[in-house]
Amino acid sequence: MRERPGLVLLLMAWWGFGNLYEAVTVIPWLATLPPGSMAGQLEIGSPLFYFLPVVICLLVLVWVLVIRLIRGGADGIMSGSVRSVRGAAMLVTLAGITTAILVITVNPAFHDPTATIDAIRATLVIWEVGNALRMTLLASAAVFLLGWRVRLADVAPVQAGSLQIGDGGR
Repeated sequence: MRERPGLVLLLMAWWGFGNLYEAVTVIPWLATLPPGSMAGQLEIGSPLFYFLPVVICLLVLVWVLVIRLIRGGADGIMSGSVRSVRGAAMLVTLAGITTAILVITVNPAFHDPTATIDAIRATLVIWEVGNALRMTLLASAAVFLLGWRVRLADVAPVQAGSLQIGDGGR
């Protein structure tokens, strides 16, 4: 399979808009639930159930893209290619780490039937701050990757095709 930057961007958008939906819809809904009533971590209805596969695929594909660009000598064809895509990969990785921290430290409160409503609401605020950080990291990664693709479109199609990234940057 040829790793395409478009697929990386699609997965970033999927995860990013999922985070936005979570911030606008899911978190306010969770504030109304009794303590301990949230679906299990990997059960249907849990955001982790839907987004864990996306995040794993995104992390793998964005780092595979970096490796392919390094091996293909992308900087010799278009200066800054590896730096831009590696920057995007690092930001996506930081978003993944932020998610792991939230899931490990904040999620348990949503499943605790002994938690107070005030504790749940405080936890929701922490989650929203972490979620805003994730969305910022993903948006920044998308800017890095889109900027690289725009610059790549200016490179002669033959040169862009030699990077073997699928669609020559388009």
